[in-house]
Amino acid sequence: MVDLIKKVQKKAGGDFEPDETILDARVIQPEGQAMRQALSAGAFVNFGAGAQALMDRHSKKRESEQRAAIEETGGLAAEFPTAKCFFTLTDRRVLVHSFAAMSGAPKELLVTYPLTDFAGIDAEQGKLISKMTLVMVDGSTVPLNVFKGGGDPAKLVDAFNEAIERIAAEG
Repeated sequence: MVDLIKKVQKKAGGDFEPDETILDARVIQPEGQAMRQALSAGAFVNFGAGAQALMDRHSKKRESEQRAAIEETGGLAAEFPTAKCFFTLTDRRVLVHSFAAMSGAPKELLVTYPLTDFAGIDAEQGKLISKMTLVMVDGSTVPLNVFKGGGDPAKLVDAFNEAIERIAAEG
């Protein structure tokens, strides 16, 4: 299993404060996107480029519909990145970095959120892809897929909720 915390520290270490502790790191993407990519690749292998183009068009339409639904509810969820990225939880905030497809490493810092922007997190273990839902303080939600290489999502949920509770108690 790849040590994503070590990868984030090595490639994006300059984005963290000197006394900030990384609690967890995951590779995430919008819910359903991983399955659509797998189906599209399977369609190409079995039926050729025409089938893949049709699947890609359908996937883009579905992604647009999902994004529109999130933006319609507004709030903090509407600002969350909509591509495959690195999600890093620290003892005081969440950092989201773009994902370098060639190296599989974090690249550009896309957005940071203080932990006070979150009401909680929920995750469900899957065989290859786990589901995760971020719940923002304004009630909006961000449904995500988490890749299996990131480890048990229950660990992330526990670390996330403990950090939120600690910040609330300090506040």
